[in-house]
Amino acid sequence: MRSLELLAHESARIAGIDAGSRSFLTSDPENGVVYAAFEDNSSCIRIAVNGIAPDDPSAFVELARIPVEKQDNSNVSSIVGFTFLSDQQVACLAARNGDIMLISKERFDSGDEAVEIVGSVDTGICAMAWSPDQDLVVLVTGAKNVLEMTQDFDTITEFALQVEEEGEGVQHSVGWGKKETQFHGSVGKQAALNKIDSSKFTVSEDDDHNARIAWRGDGSYFACSDIDPRKSARVVRIYNREGILQNTSEPVDRLEHVLDWRPSGNLIVSSQRLPHRHDIVFIERNGLRHGEFTLREKTNHKLLELLWNADSTVLAVWLEAENPVTGKPQKSVQLWTSNNYYWYMKQHIVCADGSDVLGFHWDVETPLCAHIMTSSGHYHRYAFAWDVLASTSIAENNAGYVAVIDGASVLLTPFSYQNVPPPMCALTITANSNVQQVAFGPESSGTQLAVVTNEAIQLFEVPANARGEPKQIGTFALPKSSEESTSHAAIRHLCWFAENKAAYVQYDEQEEADMLFLVKFSEAAEGKLDVLSTTPLGKRVGRLYYNMSFNDLIVETMDGSVRKVNATDDSNIELSELVKFPSFCPWIATTRLDQKSDNPEDKLAVIGLTERGKLYAGDRLLSGECTSFFLRNDWLALSTTSHTARFLPLDVKFDDFKLSDNAPDSHDESYRRVERGAKIVLATQAKPSLVLQMPRGNLETVNPRAFVLAQIREDLKNLNYRSAFIICRKNRIDLNVLCDENPESFYENIPRFIEQIPEVDHLNLFLSNLKNIDTTKTLYRHGGSDKQENKESASVEDKVNKICKAFRDVLMEKGRDRYIQSILSTYVKSSPPELESALQLLADIKVQNANEAEEALKYTIFLCDADSLYDVALGMYNFSLVLMVAQQAQKDPREYLPFLQELQKLEKFYQRFRIDDHLKRYASALKNLSKAGDEHFDELVNYTRKHVLYLVALEEYANHPQQKKIILDVYGDYLVDNNAHGEAGIVYLLCDQTSKALNAYRLGGAWREVFSLAKQLQYSAEDIQGLAYDVLGNLKEKSRYQEAAVVAVDYGKDIEEAVDCLLKGSHWQEAARVSRTHERSDLIETHVNPGLYEGYTQAEEELDNMTSQFNKQKNRLKELRETKLDPDANLPHDETLDNIDMFSDTTSMYSQFTRYTQATSRVSTVSSVSSKSSRKTSKLRRREQRKREKGKKGTIYEEEYLVTSLRKLCERASNMQNDMHDLLRALIPFGYMEEARILQTKFAQFLVDIKAAMDGIFIPLQLAPGRYASQEELDATKQPVDVEKPKVADVDWSLQLLG
Repeated sequence: MRSLELLAHESARIAGIDAGSRSFLTSDPENGVVYAAFEDNSSCIRIAVNGIAPDDPSAFVELARIPVEKQDNSNVSSIVGFTFLSDQQVACLAARNGDIMLISKERFDSGDEAVEIVGSVDTGICAMAWSPDQDLVVLVTGAKNVLEMTQDFDTITEFALQVEEEGEGVQHSVGWGKKETQFHGSVGKQAALNKIDSSKFTVSEDDDHNARIAWRGDGSYFACSDIDPRKSARVVRIYNREGILQNTSEPVDRLEHVLDWRPSGNLIVSSQRLPHRHDIVFIERNGLRHGEFTLREKTNHKLLELLWNADSTVLAVWLEAENPVTGKPQKSVQLWTSNNYYWYMKQHIVCADGSDVLGFHWDVETPLCAHIMTSSGHYHRYAFAWDVLASTSIAENNAGYVAVIDGASVLLTPFSYQNVPPPMCALTITANSNVQQVAFGPESSGTQLAVVTNEAIQLFEVPANARGEPKQIGTFALPKSSEESTSHAAIRHLCWFAENKAAYVQYDEQEEADMLFLVKFSEAAEGKLDVLSTTPLGKRVGRLYYNMSFNDLIVETMDGSVRKVNATDDSNIELSELVKFPSFCPWIATTRLDQKSDNPEDKLAVIGLTERGKLYAGDRLLSGECTSFFLRNDWLALSTTSHTARFLPLDVKFDDFKLSDNAPDSHDESYRRVERGAKIVLATQAKPSLVLQMPRGNLETVNPRAFVLAQIREDLKNLNYRSAFIICRKNRIDLNVLCDENPESFYENIPRFIEQIPEVDHLNLFLSNLKNIDTTKTLYRHGGSDKQENKESASVEDKVNKICKAFRDVLMEKGRDRYIQSILSTYVKSSPPELESALQLLADIKVQNANEAEEALKYTIFLCDADSLYDVALGMYNFSLVLMVAQQAQKDPREYLPFLQELQKLEKFYQRFRIDDHLKRYASALKNLSKAGDEHFDELVNYTRKHVLYLVALEEYANHPQQKKIILDVYGDYLVDNNAHGEAGIVYLLCDQTSKALNAYRLGGAWREVFSLAKQLQYSAEDIQGLAYDVLGNLKEKSRYQEAAVVAVDYGKDIEEAVDCLLKGSHWQEAARVSRTHERSDLIETHVNPGLYEGYTQAEEELDNMTSQFNKQKNRLKELRETKLDPDANLPHDETLDNIDMFSDTTSMYSQFTRYTQATSRVSTVSSVSSKSSRKTSKLRRREQRKREKGKKGTIYEEEYLVTSLRKLCERASNMQNDMHDLLRALIPFGYMEEARILQTKFAQFLVDIKAAMDGIFIPLQLAPGRYASQEELDATKQPVDVEKPKVADVDWSLQLLG
């Protein structure tokens, strides 16, 4: 879908050219200097070069003039080959008389002779070709020998060209794959029977009988073409780099002299002149034919040369044909390219002054740059670029036409209406001669075209939908060439910017600059262009661009400067600077940003793409990997070398007009993956479509999410719900976006929504897709900046229910019978589903119309699970509805009929009890059972006990005292069994079960309630004392020693037991007080003193253990952190890693650092776990958690374990301060002064050590990931975790008395 457009053109004069002989051109790729070799009328070879004259670099200066003797045939050029050698910085020329010459510009500049004859071939030279790397040169001598030499012209090999051998790679038949069994296409099976007699093959009448040589692009092979006298036909022989014959071409009748090898290496090109057509034929390296295409010349013609450009995309066909206007032969060049297995003629270079093309040369570095020499003595340099010819209109009525140039035809396809794969098209315009360029007219629909040929500009108008014939609305001849004028230069960059005005660029040789022409299509001028004004542009122009939507006419020069053309009137043109790109951009466009801005200059943005793939907006780089771009009314679409399409919104400020640096996610609407090598053809304006062309030529139309969502948002903004809904359906967009984009507006316009989308199926589809999510924050986040940033983050948890309720209300008003399916959908889609309401509606419909109810029920069963619907119907106690559901759900009658029949025999409430119990609605079942009568009370008690429904039962029997007490008694038993003794005692008291209540309180340790009830039950003193010892044991088991002491004194009357309990609870002072209060001083010596000393011993031992543990773990942690490797540091030599070659790639090796590394092998480990073992993951995770908690030495969890253990130790020391204070106060009065001092000193030092080491212990910790950790857990371990320091309480625990 791309055409070759002429970007730049410059020319210069060369004096002394013989119009009858061929000229040769070559160029220096480093500095662009062009060398020309040609013959003059005095039989001399002249060598000219440009870039020497300081005041005029484009002018050619003669380097040398070499006299030569003409051969017998005066029409044969004396020059055989002419190539510039980059390494030696010389041009090598081979003459037909056998001389090989080197021409040096450096020697010329220094004043020496520029020409040096380095050798001569006695028999003459017929052909010469240098290898692509210029290390070898191959000659065909006059004796028909092939001579291969080095770049220093040392002979490598010489062999005869005409041999009978066919080469080392000749094809041999093995007896299968005969021609008779092969497919022969349209010619049918008869072709298999036709025998071809190759002995009758001959030479074309147009053959020049000269040899040709062509190298493959990688320099591995070269081909020689010459007439074999034994076969009287031309043969192509393929040799390898060493000069060994590999293959010989299959016999081709009338094979001609032209020859070239495609640089990419797959095809050798030549020509075949048949009586009825002239074909360009292709030959593979093995010598076999590989397709062809036919030239379209209808007049007498002959081929001169075929030449591939550097990147193998364009084939230049240099031919001499009869001019249809003058009737004289004229030499010209046609440029052909292939796409989708079809050959297009993209350009036809014909000299406007009628002169011949005598020399043609493709630039070796710039693929689309051609050098041409004409018989009028002019050198031309043409720079082409691939371009998509489409209208710049962004109006919705733009038909989306894309024009493709193919010879005299313009192939058109309106992509807004249809996508026709090339080489086919929807419409064809046929011009008077071969087309050079196409420009679209100024009207917004893009249906007017200006077609430029070598003779005229033809104006056409085409139907928007391509249904009809194109209409020619005018033809205007181009200015004729004359001696005074410079119109022999081709016009380029035609822009049709007004109804009858156009502008184009043409090179002026006298000014040595490009001129901007403003012309008028005037009917009064009798088919001629009326030139209104000419403006010199000063610099070489690379692009003239017109945007009809914004009426922008801009010109870009080759240095990247962009100027705006202001045509104030027909004769006055003003140029104003706009922007300058960092480098020249062959593809440019203009657009407007931030339409809300008041300053028009702030809105204008000039987009440019360089040949290197850099996309600029002004001087700002948008992308460094762009391959193509297109401007839509609201988006900039671009393709990249990473095989993605990116989309930039145009409704942003220029500062925000850039690609995001963040990695795109799956929900990024500005990003889309495309096929490798895909390029943008255009984006249609009316539809959200993007047309891409693959490298092989086929087209693909996609609907990017950015375009689609922009269209949906615009439709929703205009309350055009139907259009938005259809777009969502076509492009598989979540329908939730219809209500999430603007919820308030949607809720207000639900009636309008239903009016625009009255189809029940569409409403059902919308309702069934509702979800409690906000798609504008998840799936379809806004790419632009116009989203309501202060939009309330309203909860969407009730979104579905709210919409369903609103839809149901509107649909009920519009007609329940018509929208019954949609109404049922609102019930089923609610959260939770309101199936009971739906079935109640079906029951109401069944009363009026049973058939409609059954149809509605079928739809409801389609929406939800039939079994669930059956259970809901059963729970409504409506047996007729249950039967209807069961029948429509096609349930087996043997499964449900016996059960229903059994239920119908039961009493009403007991029947409902059975139904609720069947549906596992136990609370409802209990309520119905309570209404079934007192005869079922025992069953109710058992049911309550079975399903733990005591509270429900108490609520039902709140006004039935006797039954309530029974239930309370059972409830109390349940609480006792579940160790809720305190609550059980309360329940027992409510049902007058005092003994049970006392026992429950006793088991629960509620000793106050126990003795209160004992007094209430009039226990004797002995019973109370026995009860006291029972309660004492229970309290001591629970370490409630102080309470146990109270019980022992008040109810057990046992002072010794009380003192013993207080000492066990470390209540030293209280033990002494009780002993003296009850006049038991003997207990001081027998119990208090020994108990106090034992408490001191235990405290000292505990403190020593804590100190030892602290020092040990602190030192181990320090050692561990010092030996732990820095992950960025280089590992020292590990002997275990020697002889690494003996291990396989999957061998796991353990070194001394393995225990400190993270479990990086987790992925491979987990990926190898079978599905059976994956079920053990939970068990393995628990096992690993136990390992983590143990923190075994040497494991990856040790550091974490040590930090946790030290934290607990610090907290324990903090909590010991009050207990230590009490112990010290008790020790001193009993004479343990020294012991107290020792204890206080040790504990104080321990606290000091803890506080001093705390900063070094509790630092950020790098947690080790578990082997079976989830991805979230793995991510959490990537960064160190801050460890909170434990706080040591500031308590005044020490005694000043102890120092």
